[in-house]
Amino acid sequence: MHISDGVLSIEVASSLGFASLGLCAYSIKKLKSEDISLLAAMSALFFIASFIHIPLGPTQIHLLLVGVIGLFLGEAVFLCIAIALLLQALLLGYGGLSSLGANIIIMALPAYLVFLINKIPLFKKLNEKVRFFFYGSLGILFSVLFLALVLYFAKDEYLIASYSLIFANIPAIILEGLISLFLLLYIKKSIPKLLKEANI
Repeated sequence: MHISDGVLSIEVASSLGFASLGLCAYSIKKLKSEDISLLAAMSALFFIASFIHIPLGPTQIHLLLVGVIGLFLGEAVFLCIAIALLLQALLLGYGGLSSLGANIIIMALPAYLVFLINKIPLFKKLNEKVRFFFYGSLGILFSVLFLALVLYFAKDEYLIASYSLIFANIPAIILEGLISLFLLLYIKKSIPKLLKEANI
């Protein structure tokens, strides 16, 4: 899901870079001091989850857990994922610095959308386990869609790749939904207060 340096055109990379800076500034403005420890924990969770690769036929898929992270952090999710992505780029060469803004948009904006969807009264009426599954699967689905859009506008030669991304990531969407389901059920059993505070 990470875009490496040199993949995007200068125009696309710079535009998304400025957009991500604005979103991170919005996160800092909304961040409460009591949420800093949760932000640090979720940033670490994202950092680690990104490196869990699961073999699937001839390819591999890796976890992001952006839906779950978005639920707990809300507006602060942009800063959370930006920190994790920056550390991955600097320490491990995962992604890149010139594409950092694009990667923040691709992974943090879907997390925030899941946070907003959780506030919809009709969505709250769904069965709990179904909701928990959708939190994870929607996060990845939105990330894939944003990635496809970024590649679509980046360079003409990525046109076919952008169309095929959605179909190629269907297993990841399902797997992420299942893992989010079990993770949230575990949190409900062990730390129910956390779910209540996040209004999940």
